[in-house]
Amino acid sequence: MHERTTDAAETAVPLPDQQGRSYTPGASEQGRAMTSVEAGRLAGRPGASREPLGRAERTIVSLLATLLGSTVIGFVTIGGQLLEMERRIGGLHTDVEGIRTELHKEIGGLRAEMHKEIGGLRTEMREEIGGLRTEMREEIGKLSDRMDQLSDRMTRVETLIETHLVPASSARDPAGP
Repeated sequence: MHERTTDAAETAVPLPDQQGRSYTPGASEQGRAMTSVEAGRLAGRPGASREPLGRAERTIVSLLATLLGSTVIGFVTIGGQLLEMERRIGGLHTDVEGIRTELHKEIGGLRAEMHKEIGGLRTEMREEIGGLRTEMREEIGKLSDRMDQLSDRMTRVETLIETHLVPASSARDPAGP
């Protein structure tokens, strides 16, 4: 269960070739140029070494990178959806304008047709009223003729009554009183 997967010889740290060498630069090494390895090791924060990241740090970095990537993908997706919605809304606006234009045309056509019908009805009513006026004048004329005839008849009846039926003593004097 707890087997070793590495050899002890591979994991051992090798010792420096020169046993007497000091870790601090000597007087002869103070004036020499720094190598790229030393410059890389000393770059960055003072006192910090440039060691590779540990497992926990790599996990955190990969988690943050994944989170950043997901956020960017989310923003791109949302932006695409917003553009699609804007395009659809623009299409709807165009459709609504087309419907509005058609309705205006239809309403204009209906108005023209209504005015035409009203004009026709007015003409028919004028003709009908003119015909009724003519008929009424004819009837009034006939009525007037009949009233004249009736007046003539009444005059004759009065004359007949006065001349034949009324006694002579009570008759009026045509010359007046």
